[in-house]
Amino acid sequence: MSASGWHLAFAGSRVLVVEDGAGRRIPSESDLATALATDPGALVAAHVPLPPALGQPCHAYDLPASFEAPPRYALLGLRALHALVPEDLFRAAGTALQKVQWLRTHRFCSRCGHATERHPLHEAMVCPSCGHLHFPRLAPAVIVLIERGREMLLARSPRFTPGVYSTIAGFVEPGESLEDTVHREIWEEVGVEVGDVRYFGSQPWPFPHSLMVGFTARWKSGQIRIDHKEIEDARWFTPEALPPALPSPMSIARRLVDDFLVRVAVLR
Repeated sequence: MSASGWHLAFAGSRVLVVEDGAGRRIPSESDLATALATDPGALVAAHVPLPPALGQPCHAYDLPASFEAPPRYALLGLRALHALVPEDLFRAAGTALQKVQWLRTHRFCSRCGHATERHPLHEAMVCPSCGHLHFPRLAPAVIVLIERGREMLLARSPRFTPGVYSTIAGFVEPGESLEDTVHREIWEEVGVEVGDVRYFGSQPWPFPHSLMVGFTARWKSGQIRIDHKEIEDARWFTPEALPPALPSPMSIARRLVDDFLVRVAVLR
């Protein structure tokens, strides 16, 4: 283990944190060594390299899913971690978990079944038998805020926390451009047509391995017609009459909503 940077250890999808008088925090190298002292064989994989864009070295460790946090430690899901750490550290944790899960799920070649190895040059697992490369999985998805004057169309999935309404989102399918996906997902889920599709921004989304690509779009025609599969309700909302709850502040969905509310307020 290296002393520099962040040290992120995962049991399943939960990250190990230290509980002390200052609250909960990511463990240092010595904290991690202490946590593993009673079970030194628990470390499955160490030092998964992460992108330089995260700002400093980050070391990811894989623990058995059955690992139990010792006294003064806890295991938290990423959503709970977001409220405790700065945004750059949360992004590092999300990246680390995706890399750890990639190593867990690519131990054998999907082409021939042989055990794989880390490639010496590329960020890939390589099969020494057939040479096939297995890169980390990334699932691009679009997320769209639909505008109609001072109204925005928000919907809720049966999977959402009660009361939460959010923007329309969906995964990109083979052969589609991002704009194609915007039009298809909106039509499939809420039955309206849009125009003036504009790029807004993007966000790595480690639930479990997505890249959310945000857009805004203007309503063109049609009445709301929900699909009753992905969507259980959808409505037009104004700044004066918002839904009971909005998306999490950590999400690009919330950034889209907040941006719309600011723009509408300026235009009043």
